[in-house]
Amino acid sequence: MRTIFKFVVSLVNIAMTSILIRNGFIVTMNDERKVYKRGNLYIEDDRIVSVGEQVDVSSPEYVIDAEHKIVLPGFVNTHAHLQQYFRGVYELIGDFYKVNLPLEMYRRPEDMDWLGQSSCAELIYGGCTTTTILYTYPEGFARAVERAGNRVILGADIEEVNLDRLSEGVYEYLPEKGEEAFKRAVDLYMRWHNRAGGRIKVIMAPKAPDLVRPETYLRCKEFAEEKGLRMTTHLSQSRREVQQVKKLYGKTPPKHLFDLGVMDDKLTGAHCTYITEGDLQLIKETGMGILHCRAVTNPLTKWMDLGIPVGLGTDDYFHDMLQLMRQNIYAADVQERLGLHRFRRPTFYELLELATRKGAEVMGIADEVGSIEPGKKADVIIVDMMNPYLTPTMNPLTSLVFYGSSSNIETVIVDGRILKMNGKLTTIDLKSALLKAQRRVEEIINRFFEDHPDQRRLWEKRKLG
Repeated sequence: MRTIFKFVVSLVNIAMTSILIRNGFIVTMNDERKVYKRGNLYIEDDRIVSVGEQVDVSSPEYVIDAEHKIVLPGFVNTHAHLQQYFRGVYELIGDFYKVNLPLEMYRRPEDMDWLGQSSCAELIYGGCTTTTILYTYPEGFARAVERAGNRVILGADIEEVNLDRLSEGVYEYLPEKGEEAFKRAVDLYMRWHNRAGGRIKVIMAPKAPDLVRPETYLRCKEFAEEKGLRMTTHLSQSRREVQQVKKLYGKTPPKHLFDLGVMDDKLTGAHCTYITEGDLQLIKETGMGILHCRAVTNPLTKWMDLGIPVGLGTDDYFHDMLQLMRQNIYAADVQERLGLHRFRRPTFYELLELATRKGAEVMGIADEVGSIEPGKKADVIIVDMMNPYLTPTMNPLTSLVFYGSSSNIETVIVDGRILKMNGKLTTIDLKSALLKAQRRVEEIINRFFEDHPDQRRLWEKRKLG
């Protein structure tokens, strides 16, 4: 038996057989909201065997002393993109149609050979043990995940418009582009679904009702039903989307998908910022889930109270679930002050539920992850409370949500394998991964600026403040 106090040995190639986490403040995030103020958690191979004040354990291979630490299920990030190359650009000249979408044209299949490990590092470092990732060329990222050890639901982004023309406000549909994207999605399923010991699963991901033709949505739906997959899409994410769908079909985006027969309890819609009351009733009626990201004006509490499945997603260029939860706390505070809510909601605990168990439920994987319960996958994070931002406190959980950071997440375990220990990644050479990604990002952005000198000039002006 080994007791782990310091990161004194590389755990990269160690196949864990049993881990005992003892003396921790264990927050199970189960239906009963069970908390053990001084509890123990026993893991064998990739599964949780037992949790409680006392657990029956015989000679675990590793023991982690979690005194003064919070033990939680890993975060389930329900909607994210691999867009690190936006950082330092999009914040300064951010325009979804003039920067975000045009930059997507500069993606190349080999980009993830450069960016894959840094992408996995960001997710693991911040405790996202499971993440739904949508990317144009996802196979390279799947290879990175296979090595890094995190868990993903992976979708090949399917859209079929000319993004250059779209930046000018013109929708030009390219069926051949849609065909290529659909083929990538099918290939992704054939090559990667249930790979890496089941850590990689595939989802069908038509991008949005204004960017994908009805026949492509139906092809995705047919393939998903045939293979037992789920679907996800952006939905009512912008006014331009709403206007284009109404122009083409005379309906709101949710009504359009409902009439197509695509909307059901196997579909999730990201954002839903511009839905109507009628749309909301269709979503509730069909059981569709909503993936809530950074739109702090969204009526999150209303969705939850209606019984609509909801998960949290970090979306594009910064994948920090703790910050996302804080954004929603501040939004609730503002909405209460404006008289939109009588009480400040969602509460910190409701947001934690959305980030763990509820996120797993909306993605259809709650039987495997999202809470600390016997039989579930051993996806666990441990937060060190011994720093002056978190301690002293009368409630460790509120301190974590209100004041915690990714650096406080000391240990990350996925499938019973330690991926972060004492604040250090064990499966990724972080410095090498970040420097390699930096070189690629500079190349991508410079190519974009060469073709869009007006955006370069704007960036040059604004980067100096």
